[in-house]
Amino acid sequence: MRRISVGKRGRRDVQGPKVTSILKGTVISGCGHFTQRMKRYPDVFSEATGEKLFEGTLNVDVGRTVKIREDFRISGANICEPTQDLLFEKCQINGIPAYRVRPFVLATGEGGHGDHILEIACSQKIPNVPSGSLVEITLFRELT
Repeated sequence: MRRISVGKRGRRDVQGPKVTSILKGTVISGCGHFTQRMKRYPDVFSEATGEKLFEGTLNVDVGRTVKIREDFRISGANICEPTQDLLFEKCQINGIPAYRVRPFVLATGEGGHGDHILEIACSQKIPNVPSGSLVEITLFRELT
């Protein structure tokens, strides 16, 4: 039996056997929208994640649709984007703890670059990952 507890910030801590799925993908250029959000609202991101994130996300094309499993979210109202929320899923990139972040338009469920491009945020700059680099994303769940 797995025990799930919800922490102060709504994040879930799962205890028990850990299932992981590893995806390999290619880093692609982004638009800079997350850099702008993180610079304007650093306290909102810090409160949600419990840490100061490196400004911006790394966009990784994994070549297949991977629906997000929401661990927690930032309400768009908290970052002056009331029509969409930001969904977060804990993960790792090249073995470094990180978050997959996906914009979620409330009216449609759409958002971001699509579910084949994972936007990854981390508390540090991921080393040696220019556009075109191959990276490994670990998700803490089984993919369907």
